[in-house]
Amino acid sequence: MVFSTRRLLLAGLLVVAAVIWTRINKPIEGEVLLELTRRHGVTTADLLSVVMVAMAAVIVWPSRRQDRPAPRREAAGPPPRPGVPGTTAPIASPRAAPAPPRGTTGGPSRR
Repeated sequence: MVFSTRRLLLAGLLVVAAVIWTRINKPIEGEVLLELTRRHGVTTADLLSVVMVAMAAVIVWPSRRQDRPAPRREAAGPPPRPGVPGTTAPIASPRAAPAPPRGTTGGPSRR
């Protein structure tokens, strides 16, 4: 499971914003959707706080992906090509065929 400091910080900020929103949304509350008591209820403006808390829960929920090692960074530019000046790859030398043993012609034998 993967936990990230950035994710935890973002979730914490969302929860703080949700709490602040419930305190300052009085002028734009809208209709009462659910009446809890005669003086208290859930309004349409309160739904924004519910959404923010739900987003914080999703962000904090640990992901199941495995940690992957960071990809290796290759040198900038195209890969070096053998035999081209200005590249760092060594120039491949052609291999010479092994010399035949002394006393033989090295060619196919005729019988």
